[in-house]
Amino acid sequence: MKYASAPIPRDEIALIPRTLGDLIPEDHPLRLIDELLGKLDWTVFAQKLKIERRGRPPLAPQILVAVWIYAFFRKVSSSRQLEYQLRNNVEFMWLAHGHAIDHTTLAIFRKNHTQEIKQIHRDLIRLAKDVGVTRVAELYVDATRIQANSSRHHTLTGDKAKKLLEIVEQEIDQFLKQAELHDDSEDLFGEADGEQLPAHLRTLQQRKAQLEGIVETCLEADAAKKKKGKKGPSQTPATDTDSRVLPNKDGGFAPNYTPVVGVEGELGLIVSTAIINSSSEHDVLVPMLDSVESDYEVNVEIIGADAAYSTGHNISELEYRRGKDFVSPHRNGDPLADNPAIREDPTQPVQEQDLERLPIDPANKVYSPEAFVYDEETDTYRCPQGRLLTPKQKETREQSNGEVLQVIRYECESCEGCPLLASCRKGVNHKRPRSISRDEHESNRQAHRQKMSTKEAKARYAKRFSPGERCFAQIKTHFGARRFQTRGKESVESEFGLLTLAHNVLRLANHWGSLIAMRTEINGQPTEA
Repeated sequence: MKYASAPIPRDEIALIPRTLGDLIPEDHPLRLIDELLGKLDWTVFAQKLKIERRGRPPLAPQILVAVWIYAFFRKVSSSRQLEYQLRNNVEFMWLAHGHAIDHTTLAIFRKNHTQEIKQIHRDLIRLAKDVGVTRVAELYVDATRIQANSSRHHTLTGDKAKKLLEIVEQEIDQFLKQAELHDDSEDLFGEADGEQLPAHLRTLQQRKAQLEGIVETCLEADAAKKKKGKKGPSQTPATDTDSRVLPNKDGGFAPNYTPVVGVEGELGLIVSTAIINSSSEHDVLVPMLDSVESDYEVNVEIIGADAAYSTGHNISELEYRRGKDFVSPHRNGDPLADNPAIREDPTQPVQEQDLERLPIDPANKVYSPEAFVYDEETDTYRCPQGRLLTPKQKETREQSNGEVLQVIRYECESCEGCPLLASCRKGVNHKRPRSISRDEHESNRQAHRQKMSTKEAKARYAKRFSPGERCFAQIKTHFGARRFQTRGKESVESEFGLLTLAHNVLRLANHWGSLIAMRTEINGQPTEA
């Protein structure tokens, strides 16, 4: 039986060798990606590459960004795997113009160009905006967790770090004492001139500095937990000390970072990003809005976010100071339609048959503040029994975003003999009457809660789910980026910047009609669909 003969025998010299361009079809998505990146301004890299240049001229940053973007499309996250692809995959060869880039160059570029990648990211959004693909009038903010490049088993508490620090300091002291016994420094330092520390001592000094940083981080975290009334020592990852031990999205705890993205509502392009190492993602919302409006010279009309962002500060700042349409549900959901605490005469007790329907705080299993009625004219509360709660103490609390919040504590005149005491107070020995705290944002918070209970507001909020969640699904599932490859917050920001740039390039590439219009606008020539 005869089989097809080889068109190019392995050992036969080809008289007319094929070019890399011949191996990539004209309608291949690679050509569109290369064309999009070619429209951007890459001079932002010039100064840094000039400073870092050694020996041969540096590779064009457009090439390095392009191969990393296409690597994410192919779920290639390792620089060594990408080096292999650049030597064996024709698609990567074409993107790299035949450059055989080593993994060290790829890894260094991925982690050392945070600001430059952000600038390229902004240029791409401006390009889409200038040709009318998006207006950036809607901004939807959301966050996720991506594991840090650090083992969850190698973490240190403040006490452990202090013990290790003592051991390292003892080693340093012992090493220096041995040095004093030598009359001639050459006996200790060899051929060195004595002005440089020996390698062993340099390693100990670096380890000491790292442990001192971990101790300081743990002490700050312990103080923050104590302020919130939480117990237990804080843990700091030993490998990537910038990350924090936080809950995983799929359960359990591990060293994590929390990427926050702002997505425009038309194409789902990521227009702003932030990497935080805490769970206070709501503090990023207002600064992210400021950066979007400043970077792209737009007026964002609608801002959407989940309930975690519905804080008093965000509501007051966006809704009442800036006049934005902020759609974010209240953390406790819609107000109760039939709350028995809302009665004609709050001075009278709630009817006995309605007591079981009073709102309960799920954490403490007692009556929640919603069971108390506030009177704005008299600045007082009424409890379910009709007793009066008056202002007793005014204090200031510093929030995680630096805001100094004015909080007033309202206290019942007397809980003695109250038949609802067991449902209103936790425990049996109550040294102080029941109290309710109210801050300066509470009235705005309640008005926003009423707004979000309407069908119109819920319809506007529902638009958030598609653009807001799609980008994380693509980055984690399509790109396979469930764990960062770099370490340190600045390097992680650079890596995530490449991931978001890849997401935006793919979103633009998927909208062929819009891109055809973009080509016509940029090139000044009509293009057939």
